[in-house]
Amino acid sequence: MATLLAEENLLDPDLFPAEQGPPHRLFDRWRQTDPVHWNPANPSYVGGMPGSAGVKGFWVLTRYQDVFDVSMNQAMFTSHDGIVLWDVEGEELERQRANFMVMQPDAHSAVKKVIMPPFMPRALAELSPEVDKLAAEIVDRIAPRGACEFVFDVASILPVHTFCELMGIPPQYRDQVAHYGNEMADVESRTSISMDPMIGLFGLAQQMAEEKRRNPDGRLLSVMVNDTTLNLDPMMINQFVLVFAMAGHETTRSTAAHFMYLMQRHPDQYALLRSDFEAHIDNAIDEVLRFTSTTTNFVRHAVADTMIGDQPVKKGDKIYLSYAAANRDPAVFADPHRFDITRANAKRHLAFGAGPHICVGARLAKMQLKALLQQIVTRLPEYQLAGEPEWLRSIWFNAIIRMPITFTAEHSA
Repeated sequence: MATLLAEENLLDPDLFPAEQGPPHRLFDRWRQTDPVHWNPANPSYVGGMPGSAGVKGFWVLTRYQDVFDVSMNQAMFTSHDGIVLWDVEGEELERQRANFMVMQPDAHSAVKKVIMPPFMPRALAELSPEVDKLAAEIVDRIAPRGACEFVFDVASILPVHTFCELMGIPPQYRDQVAHYGNEMADVESRTSISMDPMIGLFGLAQQMAEEKRRNPDGRLLSVMVNDTTLNLDPMMINQFVLVFAMAGHETTRSTAAHFMYLMQRHPDQYALLRSDFEAHIDNAIDEVLRFTSTTTNFVRHAVADTMIGDQPVKKGDKIYLSYAAANRDPAVFADPHRFDITRANAKRHLAFGAGPHICVGARLAKMQLKALLQQIVTRLPEYQLAGEPEWLRSIWFNAIIRMPITFTAEHSA
């Protein structure tokens, strides 16, 4: 087991801002010399979700195949004991187990059958014109100005609106949903927030659920509230709204910002994209997802003593699935630190996870990204960064939270 220096502990929320992303210098070394790597607890770490008992040590998987295999094997590596690094127990663990992402396989499969229809290709094709229309309206608002703060003026609007449309959340609540979702993601700053955003979001979810019981409308929240086969309890409804309020827009927003940032850092790739947008955009989105891994990790727990590679793992041990490291594994991606929008196997990335808990909104996220980026690339093609972006202080998300840009303003005829 390799010795871990103090500055090499993943339980350091300043690591991502310092590295401007995941610490690939560490992941590369661990992958070569210690691919199932023990990361001890960090006594100086402060932060976490409400009810957290801190963070114990955990195994870090840096090889693509290990991350994939553990993700696929729910019988040996469960998500039911939590999927994030923070340790929880008792009532808080039971509350989190109501979360769709940590349900036992049978319950997860049953809920998935109910919630998947809006995310299937036919339903998304029907939603696509609305997404395209909103993307155009977002750019309409900033195009005459010649400058904007991209993350919240542009990138955050489309995923929140789309999520709310799917769920049936009325327009007057959308700013609140976005606000709570952003604060949920910013767990390292939680102590500076006057009210726990989870409480606020749960209250809002319960209010909307009651409205859907009185007035069903066929949207996803209404379906979940009124479904008689599942009979989901209120906490399950709350947790579902929480997941989508945070993950449903945080990752799409961050990926859009990363896309814009990378195209400025790699002008040859941007020129290639502009030369034939339709030919390159889908693969370019996958390459950005691979290269950035906005959700850098999720966790599993070993249900019995086992082996991962050559490393013995004990029952109850926490396993950190490093999507960021897996997506730069040279055994899968040739020259992995090269950003290449023509990469032949870019879509093999694990940015959306793998196995039973792969992200249900992956197709929707790509559709939103394509719609928004088409507006930017075709209407504001000469944009420039107006200063260095600001990264989220986090042990979980590789997120840009502020990125001012300038561009040639559009003038109406």
